[in-house]
Amino acid sequence: MMPKYLFDASSLVRALKETRLIPLGGQAVHWLTIYEFLNALWKEVHLLHKLSSEEASSLVTDFTEILREMVILEPRGLEEITLRIAISKGITAYDASYIAIAKNYNLTLVTEDRKLLRAASSIINAVNLDDI
Repeated sequence: MMPKYLFDASSLVRALKETRLIPLGGQAVHWLTIYEFLNALWKEVHLLHKLSSEEASSLVTDFTEILREMVILEPRGLEEITLRIAISKGITAYDASYIAIAKNYNLTLVTEDRKLLRAASSIINAVNLDDI
């Protein structure tokens, strides 16, 4: 079965914190999302003090389990379109690579990042977790 959604780290963190795991199985992530997810947890523990180390560790365990059921995609070959999107939309190349991957694989981008959601919406289908 082909994935329908490409999840970014903001939606993955939210889904795992809210135990909304049903929409994740069989769906896709950008390979860098793995590290962005870990960085988001680090930020919540170390900088924001919103999570304990134990809570973050538990979320990593859940994430690792879910990741086994997800398709991991990479932006190789999409460098030119990624840069064009970044320049035209005024967003980082990193964010633009999510749009390029979603466009290339005909996926709906799932993000909680309002700026990315706005930039993506004129190019691809983009939603937040509440919309799926």
